[in-house]
Amino acid sequence: MTYSLSYNHSDDFNFNSDDDSLQTFPHFQSGEIANELEMVIMDILEMVLGDRFRYCPQVPLEAICSRPETFYRLPDDLWKFWVSSRVDIAAIERGYRATRKAKLVVECQSQYHDSLDAQVRDRKKAGLLASVGVPLVYVRRVDEDRRFYRFYTPNNREEVIYNLITQQGRNELETFLQRLL
Repeated sequence: MTYSLSYNHSDDFNFNSDDDSLQTFPHFQSGEIANELEMVIMDILEMVLGDRFRYCPQVPLEAICSRPETFYRLPDDLWKFWVSSRVDIAAIERGYRATRKAKLVVECQSQYHDSLDAQVRDRKKAGLLASVGVPLVYVRRVDEDRRFYRFYTPNNREEVIYNLITQQGRNELETFLQRLL
């Protein structure tokens, strides 16, 4: 089977022309890279774990759970999920010789994740991450008092409550996260 790629040069954007203006792209606007909860959690992670890691928002799941192309074909539903899903925060080591593989994934949970469909997707994502040995932590803001954040494992066996204002639970959170790393 032969594939051919064609490229239409008439669609090129001329960066040197005064005639090409931003009006060429009228339906675009600047978008957010991470939502507010993700930003708060990245700040908490940096305060607790320090600068040993980079905290990357919205990383494609297929980048963390990669597969050689020669592997067997995935079922369509799993393939679609794998290529279209993202993790909220991936922590990778800093440093010149550090690996760029995820050391920890943090998923921010909200009321949206209470639905059955979201829980099924969360379990599928947790399974894929477990299959490659990347620890997963969920975090959810405590509804009754929004100063508190609950960090917990997918199986709910371990949890830590952390107060962003008073730093109550900081040592416990650090121990919890270090144990997973």
